[in-house]
Amino acid sequence: MNDLLQACVQRMQTQLNTREEYDLRLWWSEERDRAAPLAATFLAKPVSDWEQIISGHRAHRHVWYDQLARDVTVQEFATFFLENSPLPAFLSLVERTLQAQISEEGRAAVLRNIEDEQNPTPHVDLMRRLILALKAKAGDGLQLDSYPSLIDRILVFYYGYYCDPWHLVGSLYATEVMAHHRMEKMNMGLERLGFDPTEREFIELHMVCDEDHARDWSEGVIASSLRLNPALRRPIVDGIASCLDTSARYLDDLSRRATESRFKAAG
Repeated sequence: MNDLLQACVQRMQTQLNTREEYDLRLWWSEERDRAAPLAATFLAKPVSDWEQIISGHRAHRHVWYDQLARDVTVQEFATFFLENSPLPAFLSLVERTLQAQISEEGRAAVLRNIEDEQNPTPHVDLMRRLILALKAKAGDGLQLDSYPSLIDRILVFYYGYYCDPWHLVGSLYATEVMAHHRMEKMNMGLERLGFDPTEREFIELHMVCDEDHARDWSEGVIASSLRLNPALRRPIVDGIASCLDTSARYLDDLSRRATESRFKAAG
């Protein structure tokens, strides 16, 4: 599965070859079955209820975020960030959904998101600044792992990027709904570990803007598109459900690893 992830990373801005796309679709068929009960929950509810369901999912306020805020070392924080380096750039994902928009409202909402990603400073530059600060404080010798739950969590976004932009819409929407709590806890942890406001600017900026982004995805993109094409409901819901399902399993592993590290240190 790691080979598939590396292929997805390397092919960004191009296309997977036939074998790679087959493998990615095969991965998705297995993940779709795993997330099917959750997808059914969303399908049974109106779009106006989806945010509440996402907010109530255990991936949203997972204990891992409390551990980030109060417990983890700078080395563990840096490992968490750096292990996620295969994630595609957020701006590339949003741009991919722009190509699929079928309503003026949806197109306008995605364009606002793209503009926000580049103001007041390109967010990718702010993220790079934070990562460099983490690397500097953590020092050498970090052990970065690639494990099934991490790979699954990342492949959700690559599946949407390469195979179904409406699936990607759902995953991005779920990510934005959960963003504020995640960023708030990250900010608390980084401040505790001595990172200054300049180094934390990416986090603090997203604590402010992501709630508007979630509303844009829900009202501007999803609701307006479903009025024109109700068949899009299924891939959007699949994107939401798989994002939540894989995130929860990944966060479980992060929390377990941090807890085991504490036990070993105490023993």
